[in-house]
Parts: sequence; structure tokens; C-alpha cells
Amino acid sequence: LYTAAAGTIEVREAVAGKFRRENGLDYTADDIVVANGAKQIIFNALMATLEPGDEAILPAPYFVSYPEMVKLLGGFRLTPALLEKAITSRTKWLFLNMPGNPSGAVYSASDLKALGAVLAKHPQVLVLSDEIYEHILFDGREFVSFGKACPELKDRTLIVNGVSKSYAMTGWRVGYAAGPAPLIKAMSTIQSQSCTSVCS
Repeated sequence: LYTAAAGTIEVREAVAGKFRRENGLDYTADDIVVANGAKQIIFNALMATLEPGDEAILPAPYFVSYPEMVKLLGGFRLTPALLEKAITSRTKWLFLNMPGNPSGAVYSASDLKALGAVLAKHPQVLVLSDEIYEHILFDGREFVSFGKACPELKDRTLIVNGVSKSYAMTGWRVGYAAGPAPLIKAMSTIQSQSCTSVCS
């Protein structure tokens, strides 16, 4: 028996509840996809959206898989000025990873709002906010989801998360994402043809 490619309704509703409780974000089960880890979520999102010649902005240092995923599909601390300078008419994605891997950098709500103000001027740019390390914080730092800081960009923001880091289950590869329903649907279609039912 196969389950739904995007994940069972129960799992997706539980993920929507997690976003409400922990991040103050309002998503429905239709806005959620569950996959074999955050890496697959990110790959599915890029596969669903990137065309040859599109660009993605990857603030350094970054997770080692990001550039390889973008290259495969043709496609430190980021400041508003650096972001503005990096965006071109071909830019399709901005990757944010917070707390950052490997740097541990944490963006404050005001930092994120400043980046959001730049993004508001560039409606072609989608935001992939990899928040899998949200519970791994030190020195009294506080995590704020990009979606919470910039709700006006919800229709072009993909929040990526998973259980492997928060619950010390690295290698178990259970990831999930919340975002605009059309993107989630496209990602689910890709997933239905690559791997299904393992984690969902």
C-alpha cells in the first residue's frame, strides 16, 4: 500500500501544527510536503523551479550540498547591500540557512526584515529558508523563522526543516517543508516519481 507522495494527511497536519506552535506560522496540510530529509526537500524545490541560466544566491559559508544541487540543475553573513548587489534579473532563489551550517550564524528579526525589504523589490526571487538547526543555539541567541519575520513574502518562501538535527537523529532523513501550495504541489509531483512512502 502506497501513501500520498506528499505525506499522509496526519503527518502533514502534525507538521503544520509544529509550525504554528514553534514558529508562529500558519500553514495547512496542502502547504506541506514530507520527504526523505531536508536535502531531498531542497533538491525537489530546485528541480521544480530552476531552468538553465537561472541563478541562486548562496551566502558563504554554506552547506556543502547547496552549490552542487544548483550546478546539477543549471542554476558568512548576508547584508542587505550584498544581497542587492548579488540579485540579477536571472536570480531565482536566495538560500538562507539559520543557524548557519557551518558558521552557526543566527539572523535577528531585524536582520531578516532588512533582507526582506530588498527582496520585496525583486518579486522573481524565491526564498529557501533552511531552518533545520533552529533548536541548536548557544550564548542565549534566539531563533526567528524567516517566515515569521517577513510574512509579506509568504507566497514565495519555502521553509525547510526536519527531525534529524532537533531530535539527534542525523542520518534518519525525515525532512519537511512549508510553502506556497503550487510549489508544494510541483515538489510532490517530482517526489511521486522519485521516491515515496519512505518517510511520509
